[in-house]
Amino acid sequence: MTVSADWSFYWPVLWDYRQLLVDGFVTTLYIFLISTVLSVFFGMILGFMKSSKSVPLRFVAVIYTEINRNTPLVVKLFFLYFGLGMDAYSAAVVGLAINQSAYMADVFQSCIEAVPSGQIEAAQSGGLSSYQMSRYVVLPQALRICIPPMTSQVLEVLKNSSVVMALAVPELMFQTQQIEVLSYRGFEAATAGTVLYLTAGLIISWLASLVERLVRPVASEA
Repeated sequence: MTVSADWSFYWPVLWDYRQLLVDGFVTTLYIFLISTVLSVFFGMILGFMKSSKSVPLRFVAVIYTEINRNTPLVVKLFFLYFGLGMDAYSAAVVGLAINQSAYMADVFQSCIEAVPSGQIEAAQSGGLSSYQMSRYVVLPQALRICIPPMTSQVLEVLKNSSVVMALAVPELMFQTQQIEVLSYRGFEAATAGTVLYLTAGLIISWLASLVERLVRPVASEA
């Protein structure tokens, strides 16, 4: 394939198709937010299960995480969409949540086990139930510890959301492909998509850093 010597970029095409970019970006954020909430929730539960003294709970959590970490995201998306008959949006959200919760489970497990054992023993000697100890002693400290590694996992949800274009979900990557088909300006469209992903990722990182700075004084006083 040869490129014409008089080829030039045409950036106004992004303004011409701005609505496609806006719609795609909004859809990406929608899928990202719901998938993140679900993956954090299930990852937290799995983290507690993997840290549990119960062998059956640990076994179930380990099997879940190993299966998900060793199968591609697109395979899970196709299984949910074609195999279970979910609609594209539901398959996208559930697939992303299932996929990333396996990795978040390891993060939560490490953070839970990083809580000083002396505090857990003090809670037990104080007569707290297992639920109370997890709710008031372990979880608050584990959440503070896991902010940096969890930020990386949340960013992975954002980046992996581009894979759901395989289900024809009109998210950002899908819409950039549509712009290329309509205008033959693939580089400009891909550049716009990259900038939007980068912007969202930087905002997420900044918010995570802000939260970490806010909770740090609380952690030092505890």
